[in-house]
Amino acid sequence: MRPLRTRLRPDNIPNEQRIVRGSAGRVVYLAFLGVFALAVANYLFGDIVMLRADGLVLRDQNVVATTYIARVERIDIKEGQSVTKGSPLLKLQSLEILERLADLSTKRAELAAKVADFKIRSERTEQLLPLAQRREAEAARVITQFDSMAKDGFVRSAPYSEALSANYDARRDRVSLSAESRVLKDELAALNSAVKDADAALRDLQASYADGLVLAPVTGAVGATVPSVGDVYRPGDPLLSIYSGEPYVLVYLPRRYIFPISVGMRLQVTDGPRTANGIIAEILPLTATLPKEFQNTFQPLNRNQLAKIRLSRSASFPLSQKVSVTRSFF
Repeated sequence: MRPLRTRLRPDNIPNEQRIVRGSAGRVVYLAFLGVFALAVANYLFGDIVMLRADGLVLRDQNVVATTYIARVERIDIKEGQSVTKGSPLLKLQSLEILERLADLSTKRAELAAKVADFKIRSERTEQLLPLAQRREAEAARVITQFDSMAKDGFVRSAPYSEALSANYDARRDRVSLSAESRVLKDELAALNSAVKDADAALRDLQASYADGLVLAPVTGAVGATVPSVGDVYRPGDPLLSIYSGEPYVLVYLPRRYIFPISVGMRLQVTDGPRTANGIIAEILPLTATLPKEFQNTFQPLNRNQLAKIRLSRSASFPLSQKVSVTRSFF
């Protein structure tokens, strides 16, 4: 018998030649390893030595809201439209305000009628009072004559009683008219004050409602949310927003850093395709929670100190744009 294949003896295996590979792969591997290490170090400790912050491009926001239940009847603007102060934005319709206007008008008319009635009564009292005073004086003079004649025994009791009764009636009428005149003057003054208050309330309500026309409070640009015809709003519900003034960046400063941050520091603001210069105009003495787009899913919610950055005039960032802020070294 013969073996089909010659087997090598284990004590006589020839040496294998080691393949010599180039150093390029090792360099690439080390380079990737170094880049990864730098990225991890930058992620963990980069904000300690370099200014890196996120921010939003904002303008002063003016919220237009309603103070009564209203339905949108007409829209005169659209999203992003530029408006001037006093220009019409939309028209509302409120049955509640219309009912209140009608009620105030009715009450004002009732008060005016009462004022007219009290004026008539007061004028009548003023005209009757001198006659009552004269009648009282005449009755007192007659009583005086009767008293002098009674001493001489020339007066009978019946006429004397009639004179006393007439004197009493005259004095009673005069006192009643005097008291009524004083009360009517006080009530008339109170009614006139109530009429003035009703007129002021009616004017204020009419001016506030302004036939449902809502005007722009400032000059600026309309926000992204505009109501639709037929929408119903409750008191305090915002209708829309108007952004006014120059744009600025509200930046959330890092929580840990070893470099100074002060007002007047020059920064670079970028959203990717656009870059602009900015200056820290104000460091606010408060903190706020970072918006959701700035939060890290794997970390708890962060609160950072706020600062305002004034942008250069050449900046053209859209409103509410998310930007990154770094320190400018030139």
